[in-house]
Amino acid sequence: MSKKILLLSSVIFLSSCASTNISELGDKFLDLINPSDAATEQADLGGEATLIAVDEFSDATISEIEELKALSDDALIEMAIAKGIDFDLDEDGNLKDRDALIEAIVEKSAELAISIREFENNGGTFTLYFTYDNSEIDDVSTRIIIEHANFMQDNPSANLRLEGHADERGTREYNLALGEDRALSVKEVLELYNLGNRIIVVSYGEESPVLVGSNEMAWEENRRVEFSYY
Repeated sequence: MSKKILLLSSVIFLSSCASTNISELGDKFLDLINPSDAATEQADLGGEATLIAVDEFSDATISEIEELKALSDDALIEMAIAKGIDFDLDEDGNLKDRDALIEAIVEKSAELAISIREFENNGGTFTLYFTYDNSEIDDVSTRIIIEHANFMQDNPSANLRLEGHADERGTREYNLALGEDRALSVKEVLELYNLGNRIIVVSYGEESPVLVGSNEMAWEENRRVEFSYY
C-alpha cells in the first residue's frame, strides 16, 4: 500500500469516530506523527497497530475528507469521472466502497497540488493581462497558454476554471460580458489541444479587483484572466 493511501486510510478512520470533532481529529492525528521519522508505529486505534507513513499532512486534508464524506454518491461519482478515477457500483447503482473512492480523490488532489506548485516554481504564469476593452490573445499570452496546455496534458486529472475580469470602467453588464470574452479567448486556444471538456469559464467582470483604484495602474492589474485548477 502506498504511503499516501495508508495515510488517508488512517485519516478517514479517525474522521469516522462520532465523538471526534475536526479540531480533536487534527490533534489526535498529529500526535501519531513524528515528522523526523519516515514511519511511526502506533497501537491506539481499536487495539491494532497502525503504520502511518507521512509525506505531507495538514488540517486542509482532514477538512477535504469531511466535505467529501458529506457528498452524495452521485456527486462523488461525478468528481471521479472528472478526475479519471475508476470506481465500482453495486447492482442498485450505489458506490461499493465510498471510503476507497474518497481516498483516491484526495490522493489525486494532493498529487495535483504538488504538480501545480512545481509548475509555479518553474516559472508558470497563472494570470494573463489584456489591453483596454480588448479580449485578443497576443504572442506572449499564446506562449503562456501553450504551457498550460502542456501541463494539462501531463496531468490528466487536472480540470481548469478560467476566470475573466475587467477594470471598473463601463457598465456592470458590459464588464461581465468582457470578462467572459477574455476567458473564452483563452479557452479557444486550449481547445486546439482537445482540452475543452476539462475547462469551465466564469466571469466576475469588475467585481473582483486585485487592485482598487481609479487609475491606470489599477486598471492594468484588473484586466485579466486567471487560471484556477481543481
